[in-house]
Amino acid sequence: MEKIKTIVASVSLVMVGLLWLLTSPAEAATIRLTCSAKDTIGNAIKKLKPGDTLLVTGSCNEHVEIPAEVARITLDGQDKATINGPDATKDTMTIRGRAILMKGFTITGGGNAIQVEVGGDAVIDGNTVNNAGRFGIGVNRMAFAVIVNNTIRNNTSQGIAVAGGAFAFIGFRTGIDKTTSPNTIENNGDHGITVARSSSARIVGNMIRNNKRNAVNVSRASQADISNNTIEGNGGDGINVTQNSSVSLGIGTGTGIFDLPNSTASPNGGVGTRCALNSSVDGRLGSLNGNSATKDFDPSCTESLQAVVLGKQP
Repeated sequence: MEKIKTIVASVSLVMVGLLWLLTSPAEAATIRLTCSAKDTIGNAIKKLKPGDTLLVTGSCNEHVEIPAEVARITLDGQDKATINGPDATKDTMTIRGRAILMKGFTITGGGNAIQVEVGGDAVIDGNTVNNAGRFGIGVNRMAFAVIVNNTIRNNTSQGIAVAGGAFAFIGFRTGIDKTTSPNTIENNGDHGITVARSSSARIVGNMIRNNKRNAVNVSRASQADISNNTIEGNGGDGINVTQNSSVSLGIGTGTGIFDLPNSTASPNGGVGTRCALNSSVDGRLGSLNGNSATKDFDPSCTESLQAVVLGKQP
């Protein structure tokens, strides 16, 4: 009887051990990929598990999709990899997964170079995003993105477009940051940044210059906090807020990254700040300016600007 008990106990311990091995999380893996016709990012993503990192080199001619069931992976181009979308009707990179980190790539071609959508969330860090058929980076349909340290240039339409109930941090990582992680958004064929269709963005510390239309365009019942950016040389206005939207241009007289107003060295083509169609502006104008005027607010605009001498920062 004692022998039977010992055997049962031993089997139980083995079963517990096997169960622990089966249920314990696997260690995060680092996988290396050199792109080729057979070895693609899309195929590699299918094998990644939460916590894994994919290190990519080479020229990747493909359209990459990260589906909603994929979570907590890192795609790292190591400043060596290019993803080029050959079909102008498809986005080069589509992200619907959760907690996706994408860094160190040059991303070109396609419709939108990077599209975060349908509830996906991503950190897009340290990429060069250019020559897309539409937007450089799109955040759409209830998605969220942190967009930092990127160069976003020479895209046919907007540099960054936040729309469809989406939300983005642009130029910083968290609400307690003391320093910015700036993007350069330049030479795009439409607005530098657009926030539209009941969306929201916090735009902090970026260089937004030489875009064909407005540097930042906020419209269609949307809201943006816009502080501490350099906004200059854009073909239209520095900031345009319209159609029941609102913007905050810094706060109080503080000197933190979320407090400081925006600045202009080379005037924008229109006005510094324009407000129309039942919209509102508060905060500080700073030195934000345009060739036509510092500001142009129509009678329907609610203005709550603080009494700070234009061009002066505390």
